[in-house]
Amino acid sequence: MAIHYSLDAKLNILGEFLEEYTQWHTAVIKSLMLQGGKPDAPQKMIEWLKGLSLKDIDLDGRYAAKSELLKQKHQVLVSMSMVVNQDADKQLDTFLSEYVVFMNEVQTFCQSVLLEQWGLDVMTGLKNKAVLHRELAIEMERLSREGFPFCLGLARIDNFDAIAKGTNEEEAEKVIKGVSDMVLKSLRSYDEAFRVSRDHFIMCLKQSDLVGGQKGLERLRDLMESAELKVKLGDQEKLVTLSCCVAAPLPGDDVDDLIDNLYVDLDKQIKDEGSVLAYQEMSPLERFMKSDGKEQE
Repeated sequence: MAIHYSLDAKLNILGEFLEEYTQWHTAVIKSLMLQGGKPDAPQKMIEWLKGLSLKDIDLDGRYAAKSELLKQKHQVLVSMSMVVNQDADKQLDTFLSEYVVFMNEVQTFCQSVLLEQWGLDVMTGLKNKAVLHRELAIEMERLSREGFPFCLGLARIDNFDAIAKGTNEEEAEKVIKGVSDMVLKSLRSYDEAFRVSRDHFIMCLKQSDLVGGQKGLERLRDLMESAELKVKLGDQEKLVTLSCCVAAPLPGDDVDDLIDNLYVDLDKQIKDEGSVLAYQEMSPLERFMKSDGKEQE
């Protein structure tokens, strides 16, 4: 229940922004109609935008771009409110129409960012990086204290850079959303999934040993094959495929090291698109000795 209270508290910030703009809106209209003093511009949201950290939630660059656009539109409205043109009626109509559009954009932006900070990847409906470590820490504790196994899966959209370059933003998003839908369908009710970059997804497959974890990712691959997601690159239509890697953590493993190892194994050991690699996570010493031995060869 506490997490819901946390979200409610954050959403109250949006209410403060909207109230300040509403009061300013009323003052501007009075100023333009009665040619009175110019009201001070709202500052709460602009200060919030300046201090907003987007590192863990802005996987696609959309929030940074929208933040800058909102700052620009805010300044345009402020400028319109400070100068009275000869045609005051037309100026007022323009201000009001621009204000309505701006306020809708503010509300949508703020709600999305606050939901992202709470842990929801708004584009896909999966969880995001903001809560990844917290969720995995809980499973690591259960593994160490009670011996409940779990597997960690990493899935990557094959050749996503080529897809992003060869299509427009809308088509690239359709691919991400399509894959996310398949990830969700592959999960059991108690599993978790996170989008951790534009084209990488992490799945926490609970109460699963390595065999169960591999079956989970094979289930995802089967769903992808059945869905036949396609993207048009130039004159050709290509199937969207995933490459996956799954590991069974050991008690005491460091979560960051575990994720790093998944990335390394996904990049270095999978040669064929659409493959699933499964392995038992090694201790740091075993992994060091194995990599050191290869380097010496």
